[in-house]
Amino acid sequence: MRLSETPPRGWDERIAFPLQSVGYAHAACALGHRPLFAEDQHGIALVLLRRVPIPMLRGWTARAKVYAHVRDAVFLRALVEHLRALGVSHVRFGDAMWGVTGSGARDWRALQRVTYHAFVNDLRLSDAALLARVRAPVRRDIRRGLSSVVVSDVRTATDLRDYMALAAQTGERMREHDLAAIYPEAYFEAILREMVPRRQAAMFIARADDTPVAGGLFMISTDRFVYLHGCSTRDRALTPKQGPSAMFWHAMRSARAAGCSVFDMGAVTPTDDPSHPHYSVYEYKKGWGGQLEAVHSSELVVSRSKYRFQEFVLVPMWARLHPLYLRLFGDPHPGAPASIVGAARRLLR
Repeated sequence: MRLSETPPRGWDERIAFPLQSVGYAHAACALGHRPLFAEDQHGIALVLLRRVPIPMLRGWTARAKVYAHVRDAVFLRALVEHLRALGVSHVRFGDAMWGVTGSGARDWRALQRVTYHAFVNDLRLSDAALLARVRAPVRRDIRRGLSSVVVSDVRTATDLRDYMALAAQTGERMREHDLAAIYPEAYFEAILREMVPRRQAAMFIARADDTPVAGGLFMISTDRFVYLHGCSTRDRALTPKQGPSAMFWHAMRSARAAGCSVFDMGAVTPTDDPSHPHYSVYEYKKGWGGQLEAVHSSELVVSRSKYRFQEFVLVPMWARLHPLYLRLFGDPHPGAPASIVGAARRLLR
């Protein structure tokens, strides 16, 4: 297996999903991850390592997220052994957006299965057929949004500034419910600079006149258009304009134009409890008439002692420590190859 600090030549031509791309590796640096590129005849993976690079803690805090496409489970076993040698205590394979794919992904019984859920819409249908599946209140919101706002691609520094202002407002709302939502501007800058021109990602901004009201970030593969991040205004005078509904409808039509057959509205937590913090999101996405699908990922505890330390000591404090971690250890200028090399070398020292 080749495990390298820099992407091998032609990497993006061989990946299975944009979360494996060089551009996303650069974006992940802004989140405090350190990327490595793994490949052999049995599979390909982007590895995102995270640890607290302080002498007393670095040996006890290393974890990895892996976006892998495999042809044989031997690839995952070999990769885990490399990560074990780097001191990694826990490996997560995939997430709510994209699980491990390939013919051999389920052949390793040591992996603990993790299941997420997402609503998906069939873009092979016409606009009229899609709208016929949408609940009446959502159809009304779409019509109101289309008459009140204009949705366009995020392309310029001004567009990104407006998007980030909305993201800050959304983050404040989430923190009020004890939900973490930390995405620094450098993360979106890297995606806009590298992934959007390669048609691996799309960013949209909805405005009422010149005022931004909603935004969304999507990953694009050969057949799927997948919702990664969204934001909207807190201004009660603007929320009736239904910017998010106009943005999602615009994204659906853009996805079809890009040749995608599946529109993935992103992770949901199925619940009938109105007091649940995720209930409103679940009900909103359900109202678009998509089918609820399971997204299968997995995880593996590599070192039980280190994992227990992290679960009992670090994880409970993570929501409060995460912003500080990003300020101290996130790469404020991800994107240049030297940035990845330097980050990986610091990690491997």
